[in-house]
Amino acid sequence: MSTPIYSKTNLFIAWQYLSARKKQSFLAMLGVMLGVTTFIVMINFMTGVNDFLDDAVFNGSPDIIIASKTKAESSKQVFGNQLKTIVDVGSIDDLLSKNENVQSFAHQLITPAILVSSTTQLPGSINGVFPDQEQQMVDLERRLIEGNGFQSLLEENSIILGISLANRLKVSVGDELKMILPNGKNAKLKVSGIFSFGITTIDNVRTYFSASTLQKLLDQDQKITHVHVKLKDRDDVSLKHQIVEQIASIATEDWKDSNKTIVIGNKVRDILTWSVSFALLLVAGFGIFNILNITVIQKRKDIAVLKTMGYSSKDIVFIFLVQSLIIGLIGAVLGLLFAYVICYMISTTPLDTSDFIIVETYPINFKPIYFCMGFAFGVLTTILAGYMPSKKASKVDPVTIIRGL
Repeated sequence: MSTPIYSKTNLFIAWQYLSARKKQSFLAMLGVMLGVTTFIVMINFMTGVNDFLDDAVFNGSPDIIIASKTKAESSKQVFGNQLKTIVDVGSIDDLLSKNENVQSFAHQLITPAILVSSTTQLPGSINGVFPDQEQQMVDLERRLIEGNGFQSLLEENSIILGISLANRLKVSVGDELKMILPNGKNAKLKVSGIFSFGITTIDNVRTYFSASTLQKLLDQDQKITHVHVKLKDRDDVSLKHQIVEQIASIATEDWKDSNKTIVIGNKVRDILTWSVSFALLLVAGFGIFNILNITVIQKRKDIAVLKTMGYSSKDIVFIFLVQSLIIGLIGAVLGLLFAYVICYMISTTPLDTSDFIIVETYPINFKPIYFCMGFAFGVLTTILAGYMPSKKASKVDPVTIIRGL
């Protein structure tokens, strides 16, 4: 007598085998749950950190910087605070306008200066920007802590400061500053906004001031020192080489050159995250394999009886695969629930990073794709782990087992 593989009888037998050894089944489900939970939490946390750093650094920085160059200057001097204006601005603008990978670009006049508040005097640099251009480059509105964004620079002698710089100067929105320029001229400024990109290396030095006003103060009518470029595809920086080939008087620097530490750190974290996560799933899979393998050995007599009753090898494989599938599904669902709870707890945990990174809680993602991947990996791992024992069980010779009893 043979029965269909997917019969209720086979499902009943599989469930009975699973429930007969509750402790082993529970341990197998626990292994799947922990593997899926750890996988999802680690992936969401590590990618959350990467996304936070990328957003903070790359959103506030151009993908390509174009500056003037002379044969006597080193690369470090080109991108320093020395006032070296670009000669052939029209050719650069024309080249950038025609390139399909350019999302936006903006002119800047950057100069060293001394900022003086009522209590503090600090050397630094002034980023002279054109508000309409810079607004397409940087989403400053969501970075504002208080005050107004780029449009406030249309008011005479308004300046926007990074939060760390504002704290060092001990000023807030509405306070006045004095700016002393290299040519000896000075101007009284009003703080119109304070922003934070979350990275102190940016918030500690970044300022925004009207480029038009700065040009007049420096007697540099229509002159700029830098062109900042945002790309549609950040990884494609071939534009940098095209510009240098066509315009010999300029130098370029891309985001990979200026953020090497962050780029390498992201790669290392990604490799570590995926390696450890997959390793945890494999360990859980081997644990399930051992449990199901022991189950097969303990059920040898039952398997022999089933075979003498007419059950085929496919029936036996199906029965044990159903057990592993039930373990995988229950364990994966529990893993999803626990992972979400832990991710939520992490996302609400206060993070004190002093002044290096300004963030209130731990950065973590809640991307559905990672939860789906964790669930899929948990189920597939248990199915693969249950296949070998089930295949072994299907090849058991009932005559040999009965003779050994």
